[in-house]
Amino acid sequence: MKKIWNFLKKHVSEDFNGRYYAVIAVFLILSISLNYAFDFEDNELETMEGYPKFFAYVLFYSIPYFFSVYMYAVFKKRKDIFSRRDFWIKSLLAIAVLSLDSSVPFLDPLVSRIFHPEMYFWAYKVCINSVSFFTVFIPIFIFYWLHERKHDHVYGLSARKFDAKPYFTMLLIMLPLIIGASFHESFQRQYPMYKSTEAHVYMNVPEWVTVAGYEFAYGLDFITVEYLFRGFMVIGMMSILGRGAVVCMAVVYCFLHFGKPAGEAISSIAGGYILGVVAYETRSIWGGIIVHMGIAWIMELVAFLQKSV
Repeated sequence: MKKIWNFLKKHVSEDFNGRYYAVIAVFLILSISLNYAFDFEDNELETMEGYPKFFAYVLFYSIPYFFSVYMYAVFKKRKDIFSRRDFWIKSLLAIAVLSLDSSVPFLDPLVSRIFHPEMYFWAYKVCINSVSFFTVFIPIFIFYWLHERKHDHVYGLSARKFDAKPYFTMLLIMLPLIIGASFHESFQRQYPMYKSTEAHVYMNVPEWVTVAGYEFAYGLDFITVEYLFRGFMVIGMMSILGRGAVVCMAVVYCFLHFGKPAGEAISSIAGGYILGVVAYETRSIWGGIIVHMGIAWIMELVAFLQKSV
């Protein structure tokens, strides 16, 4: 934990600008308030279908990202950012793959065509978590291989000199907080993410098999989340935005959580910021993968235990 604390102190001492951070804080407060007052993400975006949903998500994620970058450019006197071709290519790629992964307009008809109706719900949930490997991970990795393989960080996949101990310590610290949150009604409504279906009956297997399949796919999704947000949007953008890449990423990361309980969206700001700083300092996303995947599976386990009591 001391190592992570030192990363944060160094980052804040070099990046902090009171007016910039205040503007971002006000923007996030207004955005969170409006979203949860009108339940915008659930009632508007999630109810859309097909490719209009994809373009709606492009706009949804573009507003916080480009607003954050613009404010950073103003307060840090870095207006050269918007004249850089690599900024636009990388930014638009990040927003495009994120929007595709959030909307997946092709997935529902594909799952309906392939799987039996009794397996549909389970198969859709497994596919929507694992499809990000194709919508996010592969496009970004191909971009790296074509344009940036002179850098050996591979957007944070390199694990050289990686120390896992601080991140498992962080999980231990989070454990009592998660247990406490599990007694709240909003937590119990949201988790576990796995919902029981008749898929195991149709496949003639014990239900733990379908649970394990879902949880594996659920965990896999967090690898691609880290690769996009902490890898591509921080490590991949640091040559353009410097330390400003962390805040700009954290703002969009908060918007990603708008369909979840408000407390989770709010806490994602701090979580995204901390993991972004760690990725920036270490040039690795493995710490974020351990923390993110660990918290997600702990929340699932605690929720299953709550439901069984």
